[in-house]
Amino acid sequence: MKDRNMLEGIEISDIKEDLICYSYDSSYAQGIIPEFVAWPKNADEISKIVKWATNRGLRIIPRGSGTGMAGGAVPLYPRSIVISLERMREVYEINSKNFTTTVAPGVINGELQKELQIYGLFYPPDPASLDYCSIGGNVSTNAGGPRAIKYGVTRNYVMELETILPNGNIVTLGGKTVKRVVGYELKELFIGAEGTLGIISRVTLKVLPEPEEVITLLISFGELEKAGECIPKIIGLGIIPRTLEFLDNPCIELIETNNELGLRRDIEAMLLLELDGEITSIKRQAEIIVETVKKFKGETQVATDYYSRENLWKARRSISPCILKMKDKEKINIDISVPIDNLAKTLTKLKELSEKYQIPIVSFGHAGDGNIHVNILVNRNDEESKQNGFELVKKILEYTVSLGGAISGEHGIGITKKPYLEMQLSRKNIELMMAIKKVFDPRDIMNPGKIFS
Repeated sequence: MKDRNMLEGIEISDIKEDLICYSYDSSYAQGIIPEFVAWPKNADEISKIVKWATNRGLRIIPRGSGTGMAGGAVPLYPRSIVISLERMREVYEINSKNFTTTVAPGVINGELQKELQIYGLFYPPDPASLDYCSIGGNVSTNAGGPRAIKYGVTRNYVMELETILPNGNIVTLGGKTVKRVVGYELKELFIGAEGTLGIISRVTLKVLPEPEEVITLLISFGELEKAGECIPKIIGLGIIPRTLEFLDNPCIELIETNNELGLRRDIEAMLLLELDGEITSIKRQAEIIVETVKKFKGETQVATDYYSRENLWKARRSISPCILKMKDKEKINIDISVPIDNLAKTLTKLKELSEKYQIPIVSFGHAGDGNIHVNILVNRNDEESKQNGFELVKKILEYTVSLGGAISGEHGIGITKKPYLEMQLSRKNIELMMAIKKVFDPRDIMNPGKIFS
């Protein structure tokens, strides 16, 4: 490999078996095999790789753990190098007095959660893939998770970023104080930018004290519409749950077929609701919620201990793996976000579209903030079925936008949502975003072909 001396001590490969592993992610996006893959250990090594790649005319694809659902880490063009941050796994600092933690981008979300527990702290953003997804990837897609209804998304916790720009320069953006008004807050541009502006090499996050107690409620509904109507009513009580998750009947059937957790198969929908805080207060809140859901013909069970709660969350987080086990089906998954007062209407519409197109849809998600994960199950190796599935995607996204919703709540645009971007944004908006991209990346070498056509 020419110019290899510039990368002395940095692990880099052009072996085909290595390259194939970095030509796809967890989405259905189709890419190509990159020319190189590199595994840096720190910011200096990333900088050297970026400069080396630029000199060779390579396109640069930053990658976390490859759990993305929109194809953001998939190479699209020849002469590409994937820079995988998976080996940058250091937790540099946990500051229990300033309530911050500083980590490398490859740190796994769930592992950070466990480490923070030792200090009586927690980091609220918790995507369903928290056991596999990396903090750097979470920042790049502005990941959310079940606890977003109460605590917000990744953006609300990022205080400082160390970033490598497309020219190889290392810059630090943001700071470690809660209040900071010092010119433009450039770090905000990198959150949710999907690696198109630079490569994140270090992240300082805000963390919170662990709540005293958690109560988990499992609420069953015989009618889908009643579940949808109940959700804004719960929030309207002035009680903000820690989580408020929704699962439809196909979803419940899928979980029970694979795990046999004892969930009721004879219901149309289920809510998984958690409250956290001072024990006396949340017990009273739970009582109010139980009485409220009765008005919508909801039946409530309380998970009384840690293991019961974990079993319920295991069920919730197993949905995507369960879908992948289906031998005769493959999924086209999208994550839409709608105003919560239109949630019931949206769930009913999804059911109608599924029946009209004769294509199964498995829906679940973060009902409390209107973010629904829609899984369209098409016949494997059947092009006509797949085409019908993508037609269904377009119909769902058009309907979402008509309600004032968003075509992505947390997965990002990447490749898979790129054809639908102009449904949501005006051409002027898109041109402004592209102009910002050009300031940071005038040669369009950083994750090209993502977000914009």
